[in-house]
Amino acid sequence: KTKQTRPQNILLNQILYGPPGTGKTYKTTELAVKIAEPKKYDEITKSDDPVEAQHQAIKEIYDDLVKSRRIGFTTFHQSYSYEDFIEGIRVDSDNEDNIKYKVEDGIFKEMVVLANDSTSQLSSESNFNDVSDKNIWKMSLGDTSKGDEKYQNCIENNYIGMNYGRDIDFSDAESQDDIINLYQEKKDQKYTKKDYPVTSVFRFKNEMKVGDLIIVTDGNRKYRAIGEVTGEYEFNVDDDFLFFQTRKVKWLKVLKESLPRDPLFKKGISQMTLYKLNDDSIDRSYLTQTLSETSEVKNHVLIIDEINRGNISKIFGELITLLENDKRAEASDQRTAILPYSKDKFSVPQNLYVIGTMNTADKSLAQMDLALRRRFDFIEMLPDETLFDDLNVFDINLAELLITINQRVEVLLDRDHLIGHSYFWSLKVLDTESELQIELAKIFKNKIIPLLQEYFFADWERIRWVLNDQNKAKEHQLIHMQEDEKNLLSLFGEDVAEQLSDKRYQINESAFSLAEAYQGILGSS
Repeated sequence: KTKQTRPQNILLNQILYGPPGTGKTYKTTELAVKIAEPKKYDEITKSDDPVEAQHQAIKEIYDDLVKSRRIGFTTFHQSYSYEDFIEGIRVDSDNEDNIKYKVEDGIFKEMVVLANDSTSQLSSESNFNDVSDKNIWKMSLGDTSKGDEKYQNCIENNYIGMNYGRDIDFSDAESQDDIINLYQEKKDQKYTKKDYPVTSVFRFKNEMKVGDLIIVTDGNRKYRAIGEVTGEYEFNVDDDFLFFQTRKVKWLKVLKESLPRDPLFKKGISQMTLYKLNDDSIDRSYLTQTLSETSEVKNHVLIIDEINRGNISKIFGELITLLENDKRAEASDQRTAILPYSKDKFSVPQNLYVIGTMNTADKSLAQMDLALRRRFDFIEMLPDETLFDDLNVFDINLAELLITINQRVEVLLDRDHLIGHSYFWSLKVLDTESELQIELAKIFKNKIIPLLQEYFFADWERIRWVLNDQNKAKEHQLIHMQEDEKNLLSLFGEDVAEQLSDKRYQINESAFSLAEAYQGILGSS
């Protein structure tokens, strides 16, 4: 296989942390594409296209990578668990509505499986430029709940098979009536044309053609091999074969670990042994891509949004150690764990990158789980006021306005609660002064003041300090004392009123459209 190369200056495990609105999620899009497709990323960023056009091109690649499962995305929350992230037991039912309990992979295990150099066998003649004219069949080779003996026998001997009719030779059966007669004659079994032992044999013997493609499934959620039919039907009594009804195949791709059905399958997989896949069931373009790939190891990325909101020890369990650079597969101190439900051996490959995002307004870096802090590199994301250096509204510079507000917030709280530049991003696409003024008023009314309320726990006096309202004329204050309210004396009486300070405030709706309300934030008269 081709040795995997790590993009320069890209960390295996990193967390982008900072106040809300500083572009953390925006940055993960670019980072993920830079990791997964470094050549395409370089071509875009080195072009002469405007920044927004570059980001749009990167986003399109990102969406394609998400679709092809090379980028995964999840969000941690308080109830997120090991069973969601690694693997857990889920209730399932078969065609007879029998209840079964199956081990279902979580997104982290899925990404590990996908990132592994999954191809243990890839035919040198398997490059398909187009499968649009191919018949494609789904097939099961044995019952996966009873072991892999039959499947492995097919792989080793380059054939597919089924045991309907067992030792009945269907070589001369050209119709469903012929198959029904053979069941009656050889086994004294009565079937109709609708019965599956008849239809499955007819498909296998007569409808399947040389050149058709076979996708071998693993249960109804995964697939594990792809082959091309190379021979006609054969009745086989060779002791080396575990099926009687057989056809020769050339295995195009055999997987070490079964892969999730998405995105290859557009729909769920039926438990029927054999059936033809229609275009609304299979993604032919993805299948073409899969069969055309070389053995080059491809980088995969898992993005964990709001990583600080989850209970890290509960979600990762003992597997967090395996994230360390030197504990990964093929590293100097490689470690492998046995998963509790599936009993699978588990290690984290070198080509799986993990990017987390963390909102410091929710939890500071000092409060982060120590196990996480030891295994991730932390990249601070702060507001970038320079993005607005050339933008003026109400005759004030927006960059200067944001700097001033954030300096006050940092003094009154800390740098974890600064206001990010993305809150003002909508101003960048507007042209006229009128549009800018209306939009800025909406931003302050609907975003900035509610955010400050959250930061300061509705301490209106401190919010006024941030907005410098205490130094503005009353009509220019965004937040001012309530009017037309009963005074403290009439509300409580003299004894109590003397002990109280009236701190009843209200938002001044009329001030949002006034230039002086924003100019006054900077201290301007």
